[in-house]
Amino acid sequence: MKAYMIKSDKKIEPFGDHPHDCLIADKKLSDYQQDILRELELNLQSIADGTTISDKDEYIIFSDSLYFNKDLLDEFISESRKLQHNTVCAIKPGTFTLRTIVRTQDVTIFEDRIEYQLYYVSANNQQGDRIPIIIDADTYHENLPMPEHLCDASGYDIPLPDKMVIQIDHWTNLWAANMASLLEPAASLMKTPKWKLLGKAIKAGSLNQWKIVSKMNNIGKNCDIHPTAYIEGSVIGDNVMIGAGSVVRECHIGKNASIENNVTLNFTVIGEKGYIADGSTIRYSVIYPKTFFGFGTLSCQMLGYNCFIGDGVTLADYRLDGRCVTVIKNGLVIDTANKILGSCLGNDTYLAAGTVVAPGRTIPNGTRVTPENHDIIQRITLDGTIINYRQVNNIIVK
Repeated sequence: MKAYMIKSDKKIEPFGDHPHDCLIADKKLSDYQQDILRELELNLQSIADGTTISDKDEYIIFSDSLYFNKDLLDEFISESRKLQHNTVCAIKPGTFTLRTIVRTQDVTIFEDRIEYQLYYVSANNQQGDRIPIIIDADTYHENLPMPEHLCDASGYDIPLPDKMVIQIDHWTNLWAANMASLLEPAASLMKTPKWKLLGKAIKAGSLNQWKIVSKMNNIGKNCDIHPTAYIEGSVIGDNVMIGAGSVVRECHIGKNASIENNVTLNFTVIGEKGYIADGSTIRYSVIYPKTFFGFGTLSCQMLGYNCFIGDGVTLADYRLDGRCVTVIKNGLVIDTANKILGSCLGNDTYLAAGTVVAPGRTIPNGTRVTPENHDIIQRITLDGTIINYRQVNNIIVK
């Protein structure tokens, strides 16, 4: 069976990269697609558009910006074959579609489903209309207790998807795909048969769920991990350094990364050669390779390649007026329908101490951000006089 991928000229701002080259858990989207198709024994072929296909056998066709996992694609093909009809992959609206920021995806939204750019063409009915195969991606979820005045409920629901599909059409979707990849193992654990869980408990020497998960790490070669560091349910690349007292839970750490002392990482991706300074706390965030983050807190943020985030920088993820975070896509303001969401820093972005970035902002590649000039001491004379200079290309984010 063949899989046809329609090529596009999409670019994900602010990076300027094609979705194919964007990273999900430190791995290119194109590599994810090829690995899954190969595992399902589907022969991949790239095409300019669907009109060039002359295949008389069954096949699937999808957008080159589509992120999916094996279980989703396997179920979609299986259900489509039962119908012996042309189909389109759809997801039932719910927590998964909400948290993956479906409003910024190039999808078709109906009241009972959201249709993605993934189609099955039957050998028996190639000219027929498409029937939606509706998949529920909200089988599992976790509720984070939060005050009701922050989220209008008893808590904040986070999906634990075992089947997922996301159109990578905006940086918010790229961030969401990274989060989904980190959360997928939790769903796999929930549907694991009890006898297999018993085997994991025996291996861990305990029935305590946290002790079991702490034994489910994938740690690379030549890592320098301090004996007081705690690692749980994470993938650690080769040559990674993790300092004393650091906590790493459900994370993906790229090779040659440095995690200093007393760092807390929770559901976070750190790219290759990333550097996280002492005492930092990062959760639900994506940090691309070779970025330096110093002495602070991140929540629900996305940082590009080669960034520098100094001490005292604040990247907000919540609006004080209680409204949902908005973002810009193709020049239009879009309500994400999510109250908690950070910003996206382009590649080679430097933020100086004291900089504040509001939720949902997109910072272009190569930006240098400093606070107001009168707050910056540029030079002190021999007699102690403070001189403030106006910087060329100074940018203030408000």
